[in-house]
Amino acid sequence: MDRPPAAIKAVVIGLGLAIVGLTAILVFGIVDRAGDGMADGTGSRAGDFADVAVALPAGARVSAMAVEDDALSLLLDLPSGAQAVATVDRRTGETLGVLELLSRGE
Repeated sequence: MDRPPAAIKAVVIGLGLAIVGLTAILVFGIVDRAGDGMADGTGSRAGDFADVAVALPAGARVSAMAVEDDALSLLLDLPSGAQAVATVDRRTGETLGVLELLSRGE
């Protein structure tokens, strides 16, 4: 059996090294982007937020939540049967606004 020429061996070894190197760069890029926001305080590490109490209307019940950046939106079921969306600052617990959802007849 004939041995492959040295040039083909060099190409195969070079391509293998290129694949390993590019994979390492890809993994580094993913890890680096995942860490963005953590170093500058805009990420959502547990240490970035304090334990705060959020005041809800009397008898209201949270039925859903959504998070965007530092804002937490709560879908509230009110005792009257209506619903409201309360937006709260996750860092301070301060209510940023309340949107009461009314039916068309009201």
